Amino acid sequence: MNALSNALIATLRSPLNSFSSSKLEDFGVSSKLAYAIVEGSVGFAYAPEAEAPSYIPSRNEYVRNVFKAAWKGPIETSLAMATLSALTQLWIDRGGEVEFGNKDLIAILGLKEGDKAIMVGYMRNVMMELVRNKIKVVLYEDNHKFRCEAKEMGVEAYPGSYIILEEGGDAIIATGSSLLDPRSLIIFEKLDAKEKLLIGPTATVHPYFAKLMGATAVGGSYVKPENREKVLNLIKVGYGYKKLVKMGLIEKWFARAS
Repeated sequence: MNALSNALIATLRSPLNSFSSSKLEDFGVSSKLAYAIVEGSVGFAYAPEAEAPSYIPSRNEYVRNVFKAAWKGPIETSLAMATLSALTQLWIDRGGEVEFGNKDLIAILGLKEGDKAIMVGYMRNVMMELVRNKIKVVLYEDNHKFRCEAKEMGVEAYPGSYIILEEGGDAIIATGSSLLDPRSLIIFEKLDAKEKLLIGPTATVHPYFAKLMGATAVGGSYVKPENREKVLNLIKVGYGYKKLVKMGLIEKWFARAS
């Protein structure tokens, strides 16, 4: 196995061990999100365009087998992260401690005017907040359109592969979807920064897993049990994360990686 699947399995064996025998009840990949259902909980993760996967789980597949397929390909990894999302939300259902509500990222990261924040993956609203607070932002993003938008905001923007040339900064803010790419190890293992935050729709991960991947904090999502069927149906017909948030179907949370 690899670093990502090892971290997933380690999380299943430790803080999520009560779900070690859980099985995948259903799964799928829509135009925007992959989804997985475990014990009635709906997890989701960003689904990139990709060729057919080499491994497709079956219904009633043990979640550990889904985790073992992470980094075999983009779809396999999306399904693994969606499965972790479902388990993390079950953990919250059973009393897992997280702080709900939109948090002040500037305060969380301890940033002040003139500090440098490295962003891995384009998050427009987060970037605008940093720029407004006169934080120097350097973006690493593979999508050329998003890099152009960032440059219009006065942000330095480079292709994702250029991150190997980065020396570090005061904080790293990475989308959870960055974990779909093995290059993500470079982000947290080799770049110096006091704070390293995972955030976004694919960052619904247990804080223990976030720590194993090198993050110091994580900002995830939660769907209340009464909203899960509706969220699942909307994902299946192509709704994306932002629309689900606007509809009030998703609650955001924050936790220190531990």
